[in-house]
Amino acid sequence: MCKGNLAKIKVNDNYRLVCKKCGWRHYANPVPSAAAFLQNAHEDILLIKRGIEPGRGRWALPSGFIEYNEIPEQTVIRELKEETNIRGKIERLLGVYVEPTKLYGNIIIIGYSLSLVAGKPIAGSDSVDAEFFPKDKLPYIPFVSHRAIIRTGLMGKPSGKIFIEVLKSKITEAFITSTVLHYNGSMGIDEKVLKAANILPGEKVHVLNYNNGERLETYTIAEKAGSGRFVLYGPASLKGKTGHKLCILAYASVDSDMAKQVRPNIVILANKNKTIQRQHE
Repeated sequence: MCKGNLAKIKVNDNYRLVCKKCGWRHYANPVPSAAAFLQNAHEDILLIKRGIEPGRGRWALPSGFIEYNEIPEQTVIRELKEETNIRGKIERLLGVYVEPTKLYGNIIIIGYSLSLVAGKPIAGSDSVDAEFFPKDKLPYIPFVSHRAIIRTGLMGKPSGKIFIEVLKSKITEAFITSTVLHYNGSMGIDEKVLKAANILPGEKVHVLNYNNGERLETYTIAEKAGSGRFVLYGPASLKGKTGHKLCILAYASVDSDMAKQVRPNIVILANKNKTIQRQHE
């Protein structure tokens, strides 16, 4: 606007681009979108094969960005019709999620459960295929938020059951190998260790720092397998230093009956994060 140069400056605990001439600030806000969870009479789940990035060529829920003149409920019905040729009716809100992407940054995804009103699956805008899949034979879906929406949708309507979060995975005695400040934010972990702990890339984790008592919530990124790399990215890098010892926890949301059966998968590291010892608590 004023042709001034931008500089990255810390403002209210976040780094933002600020004009050194007029003081204008760039706020990188998440982009809002809506996604549809829909099952047919056989309880198969409707998915589309994406024709555009992110996730081009991969299967996902019908979804799209909220237009300026829309409310989220209008968006999810419109996107469902445009991408699959199916008209749906909203049954309930499933949840609100954040999906990190390289193309758009963080996307806020509002998930809805819909019932089928009319139509058969036909690929439309932004999709190259549309099909119903059995709920126990779904193809790989790259988006963590879409997988979470499906899990919530399959829980059905509230049944009175109490759901609690229990520990499912734990990595301990891990040492930070490096920190990188200018990044969207995440916890980089040796892919070999992730697999041993049964933690997926993109999964939410709690990171505990033994040296300074800091505790943060973020998501995982797979580092090169066998590298021993444990990297704090983005604002998380301010919570620890190279050489600090970490404990990393991941949880599962299950009903109170199932919680009694969950046995956490524990990984204990040694030899600069490269020796793995497994056990169950």
